[in-house]
Amino acid sequence: MIIKKFTFLFISLLIISASMPVFARCAVCYTKGLSGASIAVIVIVSSFTVLFFANKFLRKFLDKEKN
Repeated sequence: MIIKKFTFLFISLLIISASMPVFARCAVCYTKGLSGASIAVIVIVSSFTVLFFANKFLRKFLDKEKN
Protein backbone atom coordinates (compact mmCIF):
# COMPACT_ATOMS: atom_id res chain seq x y z
CA MET A 1 0.00 0.00 0.00
CA ILE A 2 2.81 2.39 0.90
CA ILE A 3 4.64 1.50 -2.29
CA LYS A 4 1.61 2.41 -4.40
CA LYS A 5 1.32 5.78 -2.67
CA PHE A 6 5.03 6.46 -3.11
CA THR A 7 4.91 5.45 -6.75
CA PHE A 8 1.89 7.65 -7.42
CA LEU A 9 3.54 10.60 -5.67
CA PHE A 10 6.80 10.11 -7.57
CA ILE A 11 5.11 9.82 -10.96
CA SER A 12 2.87 12.82 -10.35
CA LEU A 13 5.83 14.97 -9.26
CA LEU A 14 7.78 13.82 -12.29
CA ILE A 15 4.95 14.74 -14.65
CA ILE A 16 4.43 18.13 -13.02
CA SER A 17 8.11 19.03 -12.97
CA ALA A 18 8.79 17.78 -16.50
CA SER A 19 6.02 19.86 -17.98
CA MET A 20 7.20 23.13 -16.49
CA PRO A 21 8.52 25.53 -19.18
CA VAL A 22 11.40 26.63 -16.96
CA PHE A 23 13.27 23.45 -17.77
CA ALA A 24 13.22 24.34 -21.45
CA ARG A 25 15.81 27.07 -20.87
CA CYS A 26 19.51 26.35 -20.75
CA ALA A 27 21.08 25.93 -17.33
CA VAL A 28 23.54 28.81 -17.63
CA CYS A 29 20.86 31.28 -18.77
CA TYR A 30 18.53 30.22 -15.96
CA THR A 31 20.96 30.38 -13.04
CA LYS A 32 22.14 34.00 -13.47
CA GLY A 33 25.66 34.13 -12.19
CA LEU A 34 26.53 30.53 -11.37
CA SER A 35 29.51 29.15 -13.24
CA GLY A 36 29.41 25.91 -15.17
CA ALA A 37 31.45 24.15 -12.48
CA SER A 38 29.01 25.06 -9.73
CA ILE A 39 26.11 23.87 -11.88
CA ALA A 40 27.94 20.58 -12.43
CA VAL A 41 28.51 20.15 -8.69
CA ILE A 42 24.83 20.82 -8.00
CA VAL A 43 23.80 18.24 -10.61
CA ILE A 44 26.25 15.64 -9.28
CA VAL A 45 25.24 16.09 -5.64
CA SER A 46 21.51 16.08 -6.39
CA SER A 47 21.78 12.98 -8.59
CA PHE A 48 23.83 11.23 -5.89
CA THR A 49 21.15 12.07 -3.32
CA VAL A 50 18.31 10.81 -5.52
CA LEU A 51 20.17 7.61 -6.38
CA PHE A 52 21.08 7.02 -2.72
CA PHE A 53 17.46 7.19 -1.57
CA ALA A 54 16.25 5.20 -4.58
CA ASN A 55 18.78 2.48 -3.75
CA LYS A 56 17.65 2.36 -0.10
CA PHE A 57 14.00 2.17 -1.13
CA LEU A 58 14.66 -0.50 -3.74
CA ARG A 59 16.65 -2.62 -1.30
CA LYS A 60 13.79 -2.47 1.23
CA PHE A 61 11.33 -3.39 -1.47
CA LEU A 62 13.39 -6.31 -2.81
CA ASP A 63 14.19 -7.66 0.67
CA LYS A 64 10.50 -7.56 1.53
CA GLU A 65 9.69 -9.52 -1.64
CA LYS A 66 12.30 -12.19 -0.75
CA ASN A 67 10.72 -12.99 2.62
